[in-house]
Amino acid sequence: MRTAALFTSSFRSLVAVACLIAAVGPAVAAPPKVKITDARVGLPPHAPDDPSATPVCKFAAWAPVYVDLEVLDGVTDPAELVVETPDADGVVTTLAVPLDLARVRPGTTLSARDLKFLPYLRPAGGTGETTVTVRTTAGTALSDPFRIRSLRPRAPLVYVVLSLGSRLPGFDLPRATSGTDEAEPATGPVRGGRVELASITDPDTLPDQWFGYEAADLVVLTTGTGSAEFLRRLFDDPVKRQALLEWVRRGGRLVVSVGVNAGAAAQLPALQDVLPYSIKTDAPVQQVARLPLYWSARETSQAGPISGNLTAKGTTVPVANLAPKAVRAARVLIPPPDRQRGEDREAVAVQAGYGLGRVTLVAFDLDRPPFTEFAQRQEFWDWVLRQGGADRASVGGEGKIRAAASGPTDDEDEVAVSLRTHVDTFDGVPVISFAWVAVLIGLYILLIGPLEYYFLTKVFGRLELTWATFPVIVLTVCVAAYLTAAAAKGRELRVNKMDVVEVAAEFDPRTGRHGGRLHGTTWFTVFSPKLDAYTVGVTPAEGWTAGAEPGAALVGWLGGPRAGRAGLIRRRYAYHVDLNAGPPPGESAVPGVMADGLEGVPVQTWSTKSFTAEWTGAIDPAAPVVESRLEHPVGDPSRAIGTFVNRMPFPAVTDCVAFYAGQAYPIGTIVNGQEVRLVLDRGVPASQWLQEKGQLPDLLGLTQSAAPGSPPGAARAGTDSPAAPPGSLPLMGLLFHEAALRHDEGVIPRNASLRRLDQSWRLAQENRAEVIVVGRVLPPRGPAEDLFGGPASPSRVWLKGLPGPGKDRPAVPGTGRQETYVRLYLPVLPAGVLP
Repeated sequence: MRTAALFTSSFRSLVAVACLIAAVGPAVAAPPKVKITDARVGLPPHAPDDPSATPVCKFAAWAPVYVDLEVLDGVTDPAELVVETPDADGVVTTLAVPLDLARVRPGTTLSARDLKFLPYLRPAGGTGETTVTVRTTAGTALSDPFRIRSLRPRAPLVYVVLSLGSRLPGFDLPRATSGTDEAEPATGPVRGGRVELASITDPDTLPDQWFGYEAADLVVLTTGTGSAEFLRRLFDDPVKRQALLEWVRRGGRLVVSVGVNAGAAAQLPALQDVLPYSIKTDAPVQQVARLPLYWSARETSQAGPISGNLTAKGTTVPVANLAPKAVRAARVLIPPPDRQRGEDREAVAVQAGYGLGRVTLVAFDLDRPPFTEFAQRQEFWDWVLRQGGADRASVGGEGKIRAAASGPTDDEDEVAVSLRTHVDTFDGVPVISFAWVAVLIGLYILLIGPLEYYFLTKVFGRLELTWATFPVIVLTVCVAAYLTAAAAKGRELRVNKMDVVEVAAEFDPRTGRHGGRLHGTTWFTVFSPKLDAYTVGVTPAEGWTAGAEPGAALVGWLGGPRAGRAGLIRRRYAYHVDLNAGPPPGESAVPGVMADGLEGVPVQTWSTKSFTAEWTGAIDPAAPVVESRLEHPVGDPSRAIGTFVNRMPFPAVTDCVAFYAGQAYPIGTIVNGQEVRLVLDRGVPASQWLQEKGQLPDLLGLTQSAAPGSPPGAARAGTDSPAAPPGSLPLMGLLFHEAALRHDEGVIPRNASLRRLDQSWRLAQENRAEVIVVGRVLPPRGPAEDLFGGPASPSRVWLKGLPGPGKDRPAVPGTGRQETYVRLYLPVLPAGVLP
């Protein structure tokens, strides 16, 4: 009998295996029609011929994926290129872009420049595998998966400089020699690997989505020898051009150098529109024998400015002829203010805002002689990184050397850690400590082991009863654990959400109408009381913008580099992609929709999942949320007078502060519909106010104890700062981070992944073209739909569907918490422009 049973079992196993092979055999045996020969994630390296150079990507920053493939056989079905990579929690994310192979003959090799759309991914810091596959839209694989096992994103603290058009020959920075923990070698990685270069010299490989530049802290666009054709093709391509400009508009930093090819640059209207000054079209270039340069030194370097003469042996230096714009204020960086009335008063470097970002124009070529042979080019490049990008972040942690092969960490990113911790903390939901878990596990083992054995042998005298008592004990303990957890953690959905809303107001003197653009950043965490899958999207709330714009939102996961790892069961969700949606290229949107939502995000029972979103929209000129009526008095362009009208849907915005020309002016509370008259007198230096009352120690208090025993959000003694409402997070130290930092030894920036939100550069004394008003909305709590569907929330969260024309947003059940900061950019116009 035993032999027969064994034979029957073996026969059944063989039949099962044969059936499985028969079921999957055709799919496995079918030869692939496409072969992926290479896939690279990130911006192209500065030295592509160096075998050790790898593409540049950062943790949690979108990066383009460049794929090379070979078509082996004819493909007639619609195909797509699929990229799969884990998020910070180890859950696999999927992003697919269309791939037109129907007209491609077998034997054809395609590189990234031949593909109509680039795929993108957000690299996490785990050890998960990234795969690239070609498949039909029905899901049939057309290629074997190409596995990327060496993806090692840089940490957010690395300062990335991306050059467009050339590889910046001669680029270098001053080496740290003293005053730091470690001396920096004369050759090798720049600033110990904390400043890294990437270069794109082929316009066909430029990102076609604005977030493809997200890993770059500074973009340098050159127009010198060899770059003129690149410049023309960039600005002739509406998709590639708009991707770059939209990145700047959303907070990117762009440096443009124009010299010998200023004539060609002057003929590009889209470029002229971006630049702080115009390039004269009638005489775009002037030839000078000597170009004197004066620029500011680092605060830790020397007290006075650095100077030098740019000269060319036996020839002249081509310099772009610049002219100020009538309707756009810009500040002259070179020559400095104290030399703008002398012999060398012609503007050589100028700067102005462009949306939330800034554009710096240098009127000579940074990629050709004589600058590449300039003896002081290291100091000048240091100035370019500080003035064009982030002042203190580009210094590189005061010379602190970074390990060459180190992976992503939270170093110098404590602001992001505090923010993630804050939105992931739910009032009334206790976190069970490991000690309690260990104690309960010990009691459970004691119960099913010695105690059960004692009762069965000493009390009942029948050990065989364990077949009944053991499952009863296990079932009872499981039910008790579930009921206890349900009582402690609750059975309702909870959502914590935080928004930063930035309103860039504008006035069009041609039409006499007020308008502008709205930019928002949202962080939120969902606490799920059950095992569920969520389809997530974010849109501006009603009354803020003129209407929804396809592709205006970007939604992704939020997490740290040391988050969870993939489990035994592979869970996954997909980014929503529809590259056929959207208007033609315009001022604010790139054609198509990519990553504007997440589909089927799995969340375990009593677990949380965090998300982030960036969204934008045009302000409705018929009903602008903010209307600026500020102007310079007649004959005094240094002052600002007038009013602004607040029509934001909030009932009130509290703790408002106005910043103008490097000074801070507290103005208190403004209410909906109020016309606020600004009285800008008795100001305090902006950096002093932010350091004393900006509550940066409280913002960092969630990750490092600035004052032992003080809770996050509580004002430090002696600062006389407005304490944040209970349970809220003060964000002044995020919005003006570098200005809020003290200049003490060892103080370095802590906002590595959120540098784009730092607008400290606008607090310069020379910036008299705008008034910045910052305030916060008192954080309400209550039913989630009342909060997120009412006037207290500037954004709308979708949890069970994707936004789209004609779609109604499903109500958000459960409870919620909403926190909002607003930052208004109010233009100060010349006298007589306003009606």
